[in-house]
Amino acid sequence: MVMEFWNTSIRERILADLCSAFKNAPQRFFTEHDIHSWLYWVAQGELNRQSASIITTRDGYKTSLLHHEYPTPFRCSMSGYGFAPANEEKRTPKGGKYKRGHYDLVLLNPEFVSTNDLVVVMGKNFSAYKAVMGQIKTSPILWVCEVIYFPRIARIPENAIKIIEQDSLKVKETLGHRLEKGIPFCKSGSVLVFTGFTSDEDAPLGENIQELEDELGLSITYTTAL
Repeated sequence: MVMEFWNTSIRERILADLCSAFKNAPQRFFTEHDIHSWLYWVAQGELNRQSASIITTRDGYKTSLLHHEYPTPFRCSMSGYGFAPANEEKRTPKGGKYKRGHYDLVLLNPEFVSTNDLVVVMGKNFSAYKAVMGQIKTSPILWVCEVIYFPRIARIPENAIKIIEQDSLKVKETLGHRLEKGIPFCKSGSVLVFTGFTSDEDAPLGENIQELEDELGLSITYTTAL
């Protein structure tokens, strides 16, 4: 079923729609969450056209394939503007376990949803999640997406590239994460950066993003106002 409704062309069509909407009227988006909502709406429309909107879990619950704030399959340190994965043995300075990160948007694999119970599909119960990871034979996630937005209400922060780098490292770690059988946790990932300024106004940021892309070997979609 995966190949029947999801491919690179559909993903690129979703991103093209979102980026075009932003360029045409960037000030319609007050916050990053506004962009999240638009992304969800466009992606859900594509799934509806592919008749892949609702999938039933193994224990009989109907759920959407698209979700905000889905937890990472690993614990990680994200203090300041850094990022580092953390195993179960590693402890925070206060002695506790590190928390898991979250993705702005994920597209679940329908095969993963239909062959697992809701508690596993949701991913919130880490113990239940880890207990079945060694048995899973397909990638749980088809697409993860991170969104960063610098609106035109203030100057672009001096640490903008560090903010972008943090989310980019999270996506890079996700794409490299493997389940016990060597199966990729996630098939594809996107880092989307938006700014309410024109490309001329924030040219240095664009140059820094290009350098970050080269350093990480990760594509970052950068969209400015016209």
